[in-house]
Amino acid sequence: MVEFALSSVVLLLLVGGLVDIGRSLFVSEALSSAAREGARHGAWFDTPNRSHPYLDDAQIKAAVDAELAAASLPASVLKNPGTTCPAPTDGNAYHNPPFASGAYPPSANVAWLYICYANTPGLDFAVPATNQSQQDLNVILLYSYGPLTPLVTAQFGIFRLAVNVHMTVQGT
Repeated sequence: MVEFALSSVVLLLLVGGLVDIGRSLFVSEALSSAAREGARHGAWFDTPNRSHPYLDDAQIKAAVDAELAAASLPASVLKNPGTTCPAPTDGNAYHNPPFASGAYPPSANVAWLYICYANTPGLDFAVPATNQSQQDLNVILLYSYGPLTPLVTAQFGIFRLAVNVHMTVQGT
């Protein structure tokens, strides 16, 4: 009887760990989809009017948050205009991961959104930008994933997920 109780605890821990792995993959894919949709939305060019109607923080955040809501994840917290491009720890000029721990949310299951325009820290568009063709738009989502299984959380803490999507702003 003791062996059965011990083996059922081990089995329960394995199942809990597998659920957490599956959930983390789901969250990672949802973040990737949200960042891609935000970048695609911001890079769009309205040819007849020769404008970029969605190339601003609010429009990009709305597109990202709609994708996050579709995956039942909380809305992102926009870090612009304070920190538009988080500093990478490996010194790359394109603001790609890895990022310092301070760039991530300190609490679990929170997404921080950074919108980096033209790879230029401090450049921010609070209203739709004009004449921005052929520049890089980098939508960065940093998420602190908190596992559901208490043992995994106690052993490893929260995990940091980073997703970023670069797109070139359309137009001429």
